[in-house]
Amino acid sequence: MKRLLIVATLVVLASLAAVAQRPARSWQSGSLTWNDFRHHEAVDGRCSYLEYSLGIDQAVLRSNGVRYTIPQVQAFVDPALTWADTHYRSPALLRYNQVAFDMVELQRRMLQQEVLGQPNADGQELVDRAMARLSDDIGRLETETAQGADTGAIHAWEAEVGRRLSLSDRDTVIGHFDAPFRWGLSMDAGLSFMGRQLHRHFSHGLGLGIYADLGLRRHFLVAGLSAAGSRCRADALNTRHMADDLYVNDPLSVLHLFAAYGFAVVDDARFRVIPFVGYGLTGVFYTPQYDGGSSVGPTTGSLHFGVDFHRYISNSVEWVPPADGYNAIHDLLSVNARLFGSYDRFGTVEGVPRGLTVNLQVGIGFMTGRARIR
Repeated sequence: MKRLLIVATLVVLASLAAVAQRPARSWQSGSLTWNDFRHHEAVDGRCSYLEYSLGIDQAVLRSNGVRYTIPQVQAFVDPALTWADTHYRSPALLRYNQVAFDMVELQRRMLQQEVLGQPNADGQELVDRAMARLSDDIGRLETETAQGADTGAIHAWEAEVGRRLSLSDRDTVIGHFDAPFRWGLSMDAGLSFMGRQLHRHFSHGLGLGIYADLGLRRHFLVAGLSAAGSRCRADALNTRHMADDLYVNDPLSVLHLFAAYGFAVVDDARFRVIPFVGYGLTGVFYTPQYDGGSSVGPTTGSLHFGVDFHRYISNSVEWVPPADGYNAIHDLLSVNARLFGSYDRFGTVEGVPRGLTVNLQVGIGFMTGRARIR
């Protein structure tokens, strides 16, 4: 019997602890039930009481493939302080409290827009004003419905509050606008394929590149520096000195320095695709075998053209103090695939190897710019 009494006592204590630790109740978790109310005797004619709160917190949310870090308005009911007299519980009284709960959510949405639309305003002042408006509205609800006793009045309030909820923006993050200017950097590595004419003399090689992107809306200026290592497959004439001819197995590297214009044919939350065309310089660096010294081959102009493909692995917008009308930083981290060709010449005299080089590189790119959250 003593053991049974101890078990029963532990069960009661566990139940009381569970009630005391009931989590805050958000509007998104569904409609209220009587389980969200603890029992309390009626006070001064009041049959029920809804304890609600509004506050601003930093939150991480996702919308349309974009990760937002923004101030978010939180609204909830505290079940530990929310009560209803068991003797007066009825469907009408529960509907009355649900309308009040809907009004809390409506005020949360309104306050969220104020927070995003007035970034320089004092957050606590905005919350205090919202709580004052909410208190006035719920006071009117209580008076006009006689605390849930007038079912006709409750129906009218349900219709009006429901209409206002349907017209308001439920999602905290609606979207963002990018500033016209964006900038980025990418580093790629891959293969460099010599065209037929060049491949008679030089092997295919490995390439490495670093590229800077400047964007104006969908227009991009791409500046790049790319290097590819190779070896001589057959003797080749150097244009400067007959003594510096390239011989079989001589190592060399081909450098491209170019600037190109590109237009983003795709530029959304997940992909960016930019065909580009431009002009640059091609330089040749090699090491003749006969003396072990390094030589610099001729530098010639070259046409560059290709396509730059970005698949975003991170697309984030973070709230920052507003500047120039923009209140966020938009960062994009992507896996890149860059395919470009260039017409390379190893000199200007007749008989010197020249032809097309095709480069395929894969790497990581980072682009950032200011944005405005709306």
